[in-house]
Amino acid sequence: MADSGNIITTAPTEQQLWQFSLALYPKVQPLCLEWQDNLGVNINLLLLLCYLEQQQLSLTQPQLLQLTAELEQFSRQFTQPLRALRRKSHLATLSLTQQQQLKQTLLQAELELEKLEQQLLLQHCPALTRVTSPLLDHYLALLTDNTISYQQPLFDLRQAIAQLA
Repeated sequence: MADSGNIITTAPTEQQLWQFSLALYPKVQPLCLEWQDNLGVNINLLLLLCYLEQQQLSLTQPQLLQLTAELEQFSRQFTQPLRALRRKSHLATLSLTQQQQLKQTLLQAELELEKLEQQLLLQHCPALTRVTSPLLDHYLALLTDNTISYQQPLFDLRQAIAQLA
């Protein structure tokens, strides 16, 4: 099928996205966590957009907005509260060993929610076009008016993506 001369294709499989995420995330974890905490970036959506850019696949701006909205409700209801709880687990009046066990249990549950978020993204991902598009720039522009200050970190993120190819 063609769309203005561009090939339409489907989203990656769950396994492709998860393996890509496992390879990329350790290289860019500090940046991802900074953007998550300061801009409200959803790391799973960010990782999907990284994958799509690497594969030279693209979404339209309305499709990106729709994916963001689809994920936001689930994340707000489940992932974010669990993450907040994990981050406060050190406040529990438990022994150090029990605190570590609690934190590890919550971290494992959070990881399962992250996998679910990726599955939700892929379930709602529309057909993709084979076009180079600055999806990461578009996503950051949804979250902040000051995208200029993120140009160097964005360049670094793209360098990490390129190293996976």
